[in-house]
Amino acid sequence: MNTGERKLTYDQFKADILHWKNTHREEYNRFVRLMTNGDEKQYLDICKAIFRQLPRIKTEWELCWDDDSKGNFENIDLLFKKDAVPKRIVELYREQRKGNNPLPDIAPATLWDRIKSIFSSKPEEPRIILSAPLVLSWLYYGKSFEAMVSMVSKQAGSLEADEADRQSCSFVTRQIISVSIKSGFRTRADWDEYFAMNEAIKENRIGEWALQSATAEMESDTDSNVGGAESTDSGIDVVSKIQRTAGRKKIQERPLIDYLNCKNKTEVLQCLRSFVSINRSAVHQALPYYVLKELRLVDGMHTAKEYSVGLTLQFPDLPSLKSESAIRQAVGSLKTARHIIKDGKDQSAPLIESDENRELFRTLTEEISGIIRTDGETDIAE
Repeated sequence: MNTGERKLTYDQFKADILHWKNTHREEYNRFVRLMTNGDEKQYLDICKAIFRQLPRIKTEWELCWDDDSKGNFENIDLLFKKDAVPKRIVELYREQRKGNNPLPDIAPATLWDRIKSIFSSKPEEPRIILSAPLVLSWLYYGKSFEAMVSMVSKQAGSLEADEADRQSCSFVTRQIISVSIKSGFRTRADWDEYFAMNEAIKENRIGEWALQSATAEMESDTDSNVGGAESTDSGIDVVSKIQRTAGRKKIQERPLIDYLNCKNKTEVLQCLRSFVSINRSAVHQALPYYVLKELRLVDGMHTAKEYSVGLTLQFPDLPSLKSESAIRQAVGSLKTARHIIKDGKDQSAPLIESDENRELFRTLTEEISGIIRTDGETDIAE
């Protein structure tokens, strides 16, 4: 199986989990309420148990998906130790077990049976059996990891916590975030959004955060459904698609050079090419959008998508260039409040105002301004 096929399979796996969650809302909501009684140790134990069993779950899911004779996704289970889940879920499990096994255990009938029972069998540790899609729904689409980080943060902020306790909490938080990103449950952007929101709550500026977040989301998603509606909503009929996109102006799909209004276009593009070749993250490759706007060097570029499409069309042979969608989303993220280093201090502010991004913005602005000045001096000489 090549990389593309693996990604397609994994995306379908997550899509099936989301479908299960949306069609089992009552069961999912009950489970989430019960999980609120857990602590961070139980959450971590649950995660470890899931990670150990995830390869098996994916294999069983693929068999269910490819073979009509197999059971569906709902029949796949996860096993947990009794101490790894909140007490209320253990009690619920016991009630279900009693319901499934109403008769008491019967002692071995013969002497040989009794001897075998004594010497050959070990008492099994109680195991909690939970539905795999139920638990995975909570991990992928619930606030599971965020709840863990919140619990650990509260412990670190407790009056009883000493320096060693706070250091331990820091290591645990790092482990939680690292596991969530490496396992594909969360992205860096998800965590940036979470910390920015929490910072806004602490500083009593929720309205400001909400406005920045909503504006960035709308800016990054403007007209995205025009080109992608067919691929993302296969179940929606043509009439629904037309109604949803009615009145929207289709974005222009043309290379960056068509937007530039300066005479020295080739030199400006060479400068941009060099910048995105060296700075390989989507966020850094989104910075030129604001530099070009600041210098008023583009005409007709109104949306983030026009920039991201223009950039990818302009440099299709550049291996370091991120995908169009990644750059488009990064344009919006740059104006969203994040937990950043600004003026040498850890604080919440728009991502574009971080020390690193401001330095890159300044450097690129100066380089392009130098090209423009040279252009103007040539005109005067003529």
